[in-house]
Amino acid sequence: MNICLEYVSANPNSPITIQHARAAVVGDILARVFAEAGHSVTREFYVNDAPGTTLTAFARSVAAEADPFAAKIARSARGATLSDILAAVRARQSASLAELGVTFDSFISEAELLRSGEVDKLLTDLTAAGHTTWRGGALWLKSAALGDEQDRPLVRTLGGASYLASDLTYHRQKLARGFDQLIDLWSDDHGAYAARTRAGLRALGCAADALRIGLIAPVRILKDGQERRVGRYGAPPALEEILPQTTPQQLRWWFAEADPSTPQVINLDVPTQTPAQLLAALGPRERPLEKQEREDGGEAALRTACAAVAPALEQARETLSPRPVADAATALARALAASAAASPITAEEARAALKKLRTILGI
Repeated sequence: MNICLEYVSANPNSPITIQHARAAVVGDILARVFAEAGHSVTREFYVNDAPGTTLTAFARSVAAEADPFAAKIARSARGATLSDILAAVRARQSASLAELGVTFDSFISEAELLRSGEVDKLLTDLTAAGHTTWRGGALWLKSAALGDEQDRPLVRTLGGASYLASDLTYHRQKLARGFDQLIDLWSDDHGAYAARTRAGLRALGCAADALRIGLIAPVRILKDGQERRVGRYGAPPALEEILPQTTPQQLRWWFAEADPSTPQVINLDVPTQTPAQLLAALGPRERPLEKQEREDGGEAALRTACAAVAPALEQARETLSPRPVADAATALARALAASAAASPITAEEARAALKKLRTILGI
């Protein structure tokens, strides 16, 4: 199966936050899980860089070096144009994600979609198919008849395509590129957006079940007994601020061992067992095994842990959650630690399985 996995897609006017980092790790692990099953996976980052007041205001803040992030971008941008500024933001975001071991195969620009004329073509096609109506000076998608709670605007009253119009164009483009399945990881405050997106795909004649959506719940960081928030609006802290206080491996492990749809609290004040300690130090004893040692229950327990690996990977693909992989790795490491009585063949099989799981987890 040819899969497009889109995740993070942080706004081009902010650093990678710890919330983005959670989506990044979840997406990266899922990409490895699907690739391990033989699927072709393209890791994609959708850049919401359509011209508008938000980006104009950001460009002004960069010019004025209004906050620490804007000042950093001002120093790294090659020029004063908006495209230079956005390129500098993307470079900084990519550098932060690379520290977590997260990279992308492609970046798709919303602004380029708008310039290509594909959004206008989408509106023409939807109108020709009878799925739109003009009301109150705006063009609406008749999404209520297609499984959504209500109709949604495609062209605003003051003109200009809505985000839904460009987003539907992006999803149609992905299917036109030959992807069999589209997997999107969204912040859970976008959960209500799923129904309108699927309604739009139905209106376009696309297979709505080709789209799978995973929701990423918020993550809170505690340090010195207090939650870390930044700015007057209490935004999540930037990844580049948190990483010096922990390690990329530790962050990946924290995000892997929790269900991504559940809010998560990470307390940097509490010493924790690192992934290296948990999954490497718990490896098996390497000394030669006596015959009587091989005849006790260690063999059966280790085989059970090995047999659980494939179902865990399948569960991760079904639920779009890395937690089954982390659970399987923990169980296998613990079984290895207690398996002095296992046969060399079983122990070698278990070590190979644990190595595979650690590679998928990126730890």
